[in-house]
Amino acid sequence: MRNIMNETIYDIITKSLTGSQLTQQEQSQLADWLRVDANADEYAEMVSVWNFTGKAKFQMQVDVDAEWNNFKQITKKRVVLRPRILWAASIAASVALLVGVFATRPATKQNFYTYTSTNNIERIYLPDSSEVILNKNSQLTYKYNPKRHERAIALNGEAMFNVRHTGDEFVVRTKQKVYTKVLGTSFNVKAYADAREVELAVVEGKVKFGSRRSNTLVVKGQQATYDCKKKMLMPTDSLDNNQIAWNTGCFTFNSKPISKVVSQIGNYLNKKVILPNGTSNLQYTGSFENPTSEDFAEIIATAMNWNYTITNSEIIFSKR
Repeated sequence: MRNIMNETIYDIITKSLTGSQLTQQEQSQLADWLRVDANADEYAEMVSVWNFTGKAKFQMQVDVDAEWNNFKQITKKRVVLRPRILWAASIAASVALLVGVFATRPATKQNFYTYTSTNNIERIYLPDSSEVILNKNSQLTYKYNPKRHERAIALNGEAMFNVRHTGDEFVVRTKQKVYTKVLGTSFNVKAYADAREVELAVVEGKVKFGSRRSNTLVVKGQQATYDCKKKMLMPTDSLDNNQIAWNTGCFTFNSKPISKVVSQIGNYLNKKVILPNGTSNLQYTGSFENPTSEDFAEIIATAMNWNYTITNSEIIFSKR
């Protein structure tokens, strides 16, 4: 296998399949490799074999070198199998899938997978090689229907999708019965179960968004919102990059109420932000790039002439 696949990519794919955390560089390398259709097909086959073992909901530390040695021992005895299938299956037989993201496959004729994130943002690759970045406390299920040529996604939470164009429709549905339908594109959907609104941001391509009775076409550089209480689409607007900042880490505010600023950054930092009484409508202009709690608190305190205290769960601002 290693005379076909670059060793670095092999190691990255092994880590990805076994649930180990990839570095940003490894994530970028894997994403670049998957842009080649032949590679994406190879990866999709590996994922199918891997999940078919049903070895989920265990947590293990993965030793890539040990798994490679194990693979070599198995291949000596089972050379009749196609190398790429044996490669994935032999590793799957010896290592469980799951550190932070849970992927399960029930006994069914259709491809059905469930992915859940908890307190961390998770990057996953679906069986069709589409990339999904799953925000904290979110859940996604994937089901492929070959008769309808449809890749059906059910989302509770928030996710950025980089959809691979396979010719099959890719449909994201939410508990509010709002859908997003595409063939291949890049977009963000925010749809927590108890939310009044479902929000869409399109980074590349175009998508159909809304309900059966009220839907619209949203294109690159636009965002749209569906009001679930009123059961209607709100007017489409230009994309606000803060809509996807939970993923990119880049926030820009121009004369925004400080309450909205700290709410967005607080969600990003996973901390509750407490403002001094009577200050929520103060305006703030500025940018943040991958801020830490200390960076954020220091910048806001300096701009507003406040003091601050940081705890494990809160950032507390107070007047001087």
